[in-house]
Amino acid sequence: MIAATALAEAASNLNIPVSGTASMSVASGRLKIAVFERPPYSFKDKDGNWTGLSIDLWEQIAGRLGLSFDYVETPLSEVYVQLQSGACDLSPVIPLSQEKAGLVDFTEPYLFSHGAVVIPKKTFLDTLKTLHSYIWSREVFIIFLAMLIGMTVFSFLLMLVERKHVSGHFSGPSMKGLGSALWFSAVTMTTVGYGDKTPLSVVGRLITFFWMLVGVLLIALFTGTVASSITTAQIQNGVVRFDDLSRFHLGCLEGSRMDFLLRNRGIPAIRYTGLDGGFEGFKRGEINAYAGDSVTLEYWMTHNAPGKFQISLIPDSAMIYAFATRHHLPQLSEINRELLEIALAPDWRSKAERWTGPLSF
Repeated sequence: MIAATALAEAASNLNIPVSGTASMSVASGRLKIAVFERPPYSFKDKDGNWTGLSIDLWEQIAGRLGLSFDYVETPLSEVYVQLQSGACDLSPVIPLSQEKAGLVDFTEPYLFSHGAVVIPKKTFLDTLKTLHSYIWSREVFIIFLAMLIGMTVFSFLLMLVERKHVSGHFSGPSMKGLGSALWFSAVTMTTVGYGDKTPLSVVGRLITFFWMLVGVLLIALFTGTVASSITTAQIQNGVVRFDDLSRFHLGCLEGSRMDFLLRNRGIPAIRYTGLDGGFEGFKRGEINAYAGDSVTLEYWMTHNAPGKFQISLIPDSAMIYAFATRHHLPQLSEINRELLEIALAPDWRSKAERWTGPLSF
């Protein structure tokens, strides 16, 4: 027992998996552990051995308790079926689920994560195109047209009133006078006020006064509408509510917690059997966003596509990981005790972050 425990703890510190065949059995038979590819929680290394955060945690617990076990590779969509039927005894990579609580038992949680969605990073040109499509809206066009018409009308009136003053700024040939009036109207409307041109007549100054009021109003409307369009573009390209996912051609992992949340809210998505298949969907143009566990998505992006995607957390989509077991597993209380001892230790977060990277939740 002491040797098995020491072996497990040493292997945990070195990230070396402990073989189930090397453990001593304290119960009849060997436990069947349902596993599937879910990096960094569980995945096969280059030698074909199962490893990862959850695998490491399970093997440390099994070593402490002297439990014999065998890994059974099972599709995620079949894990609950295998546990419910008793074909498998435990799976170490399952988010807590109220809906599945009647089918299986859960241990205490050992990791808190969050739902997230990844989308391809946009180039600078793509960003400009997106902003242009929102900024140059119908409302912005109408206000801009009103500004041009107002400037033109004011300029004609000012030129007609001021042309009597031979030494004025708007006298001379018609085109020159109109050009000076247009320049003055633009400077006045934008409140720049260079002072290089001014009306001389009382009527001209009265017209200019009213144009100042109208110009301030038009500029305020134009600025506010453009700012609103930019904000709308940012919101439309982000996720501030769970239901915002319905705007995307979405992909997710079949049988995952995110799959259930999407189905429960009626949000359509293409289901993939593996994360690699999901990201291949981007290349084939099937999806433009992929939803899942933030830790898994961050790990995949870092190791497979650095700098190519951006990630946003999804509100109201907590992912709380625990071990799921079949009903009435005799070793459940002992497993739970050891799990809590490890997960509540001061160094657990640093151990977890060796696999996940920095945790921010």
